[in-house]
Parts: sequence; C-alpha cells; structure tokens
Amino acid sequence: MPSAPVPGRPAGSPGVDLDAPERPALNRRDLLIAAGYAALVVLLGASGASNSGFLGEELRWSPSVSIAMMLIACVSLVWRRRNPAITLAVAGPLAAAEVLVGGQISAYILLFEALFDPIMHGSRRLARLTTGLAIGAGVVAFLIAVALGAAGPILLVVLMISALVLMTPLMWGWEVRHHRDARLVAETLTDVEHELAATRAAQAVETERRTIAHDLHDVIAGHLSAVSLHTSLASSLEQREARDRSLATARDSAHAALRDLRSMIGVLSTEETGTLPSITLTWPSLTTRLRGRDPEARVEIDPAATDAARVEPSVQAALLRLAAEASTNAVRHGLAPISLSVRVGADAVTLELLNRRAETAVPGTGVGRGAIAHRATAVGGSATSGPAPEDGPEAGMWRVLAHLPARTAAAPVEASTTSTTVNQEALP
Repeated sequence: MPSAPVPGRPAGSPGVDLDAPERPALNRRDLLIAAGYAALVVLLGASGASNSGFLGEELRWSPSVSIAMMLIACVSLVWRRRNPAITLAVAGPLAAAEVLVGGQISAYILLFEALFDPIMHGSRRLARLTTGLAIGAGVVAFLIAVALGAAGPILLVVLMISALVLMTPLMWGWEVRHHRDARLVAETLTDVEHELAATRAAQAVETERRTIAHDLHDVIAGHLSAVSLHTSLASSLEQREARDRSLATARDSAHAALRDLRSMIGVLSTEETGTLPSITLTWPSLTTRLRGRDPEARVEIDPAATDAARVEPSVQAALLRLAAEASTNAVRHGLAPISLSVRVGADAVTLELLNRRAETAVPGTGVGRGAIAHRATAVGGSATSGPAPEDGPEAGMWRVLAHLPARTAAAPVEASTTSTTVNQEALP
C-alpha cells in the first residue's frame, strides 16, 4: 500500500499553477521508503508466496530474475515525489511484466505505486497520461484474452484484476489529488484574504491619520495663528488699552487651542467608538478670527447653512472645517480687506473667501490647500484656492471658492425653503 503523500510546496500559493507543482528535493524519507519496498520484495520472495502468472509455467522465469526486476523497480521509487515519471517508466513495465510472467506478489504492490505516484505527485498532464496508459493496458489485456479464446470465467477474472490492479490506484490517486488541490486553493484564498485585510487596515490607519492631521490643522492651527498675530500686534501698539485687548485675544485663543487639543487627545485615548471631540470651532469664532486680522472684515453666512433640513450635517461639518482652513490661511498669510460669504442654494452650498495677498508672505507648507480640497471632495464637492485673475475686479486678491452639495447621495431629500442671506456684522 502506498504511504501517505507528502507533496512539496506545490501549486496553490499565489502565482503558482496547480497543474505544475514544484519538484521537492530528494530526502532521507524517499530513500527509506525505497528501502522498505526492497525489504518487502526480498521477504515475499524468500517466503515463496507467488502465483504462476497469466502466461503459464512454461514462460515463467526464475525467482532470482523476478526479485532482481522488483529491486530495480524499488530503486525507481526514490524519485516517486521528485520525478514520478521515472517511477512510471521503470517500475510500471517491470511490475506489469512480473504480474504476467513471474507471479511475484510484490509486483502488484509496486504496480499500484507506479500508477498512484504520477497522479499524486506529477503534473496534471502526466496524471492524465498515466490514466490513459492504465485504461489502455486494461482494454488490451481483455482483448488479448478474447482473441485467445479464453472462457467466460477467465474473462471475468481478467476484468476483476484490471479493476483491482489498475483502476484502484487511478481512482485513489485522483481523489487524493483533488483533496490536496482543494486544500491548497483554500489556503491560497486565506492568504489573499489576510493580505486584503492587512491592506484595508493599513488604509484605514492612513485615512485616520490624515483625518487627525486635518483636524489638528483646521482647529488648532487657527487658534495658534490668532495667538501669533495678536502677540505680534500687541508689541507694536502704543496704546495700553489696545495692547491689552490684543493680549487678551491671544490669551483666549491659546486657551481655546489648549481646550480643543485636550478634547482631541481624549478622543484618541478612549476605547469607546463613535466618540467625537468637543471643539470650539463655530461660525462666530471664525468671524472673530478674521476680524482679529481685519476689524472691517465682511462676513455673510446664510442661516440655512446650519439648518439640518437644508444642509446635511456631514456637509455642515465639512463646510465649517473648510472655512476654518481658509480663514487660518487668510489670517496667517493675507491682508485686509477680508470677506467671507456662505450661500445656500436649492441643491448646493457655495463658500467664497477673499483677502488681499501680502507682498512678502511667509512660504507655507501646502497642507492648507490640500486640506481644503480634501474636505470638499470628501462630501462630493470641489474647491479651488489661488490668486484671483489679474485682469478682473479682484486682481491682487487670494480667493478660496468651494461648491458643496447640500445633501450627499445617501442622504434623503427633504423639502427646501427659501434661502435668505443676512449680514453677520453683529457677531462677536
């Protein structure tokens, strides 16, 4: 009986063809298996267990010749895994000849191995060739028996032996091969799923990292810009009251930045899902931030921008963060006059911020403009930021223009009301 198959790493891993398994290297086990079969041949030969063969006693060769043939067949079993074609080409004919002529019992075992190994360890092409040869040999044996005028019982014996000796290793080999290939395919799919899960996890971490970076930039950077602006302004003011107001504004901005930073750190350190930071970012706070740079800044916010029936909450959040980023850039790099307007239409929200460009602006990192575009595209909108056309009425100005959908594709559509725009000069 054949031993349990131990194939090398065959096809099944990504990028490897199941029809062309890798050839494992010869090892000590292969030698021990061949030696075990050789010992079995010698033992059965010495015991005298044999039959007369199928061609009669007249054509039967001596036991020593039978044993020598079977030992040569055993040597070919060394390559049963590495190159099963050798086993088929050597052990197959020798065992078949011994079954027909010599009658050694070990020939049946070696013939089984010669047919089983190519199907189990060989390529699919070799397995099919082995199957065809075995079936062909069985058919030829039956036809020869019919041509020689064998009686009905003899023909039945020929069929039974063909079924047992030839068909059994074929069916067993293909069954084991199919189970092995199915296992390898399942392992491959598992590996691919693990790789996809790792990729998704890495993408989720990268997305979260970018979100945290944008939140820090949108919320904290604005407060720190106000601190920097007002502390610099206070050092240049001669009137004590004006200087105290600037320092008070810088202090309030620093406190707000610290409060927001603690809130975000608290969210990052908690294990509860769905927790959102409590931040001080509001439209009035943005107005205060802009008027810290330009006391005459014009801010017009459509009240519908904060109405969930008109603008989806996720769009409201993106709009506020986008405005915060644009305001931070205007405070850090721009000059008066500054204007901010938010208008809500039937299906879209438009944000526009204008400020005069400074002649000697400090070079930025480019994170702000990227954050503006990211916030807009995240909800299905678009945003541009850059110098206004030189030949237009806004020449010399820096403009941020964003168009966002009032509701995302997944949000339910609700009846809209008429939009009115008010001037928010009374905001603090």
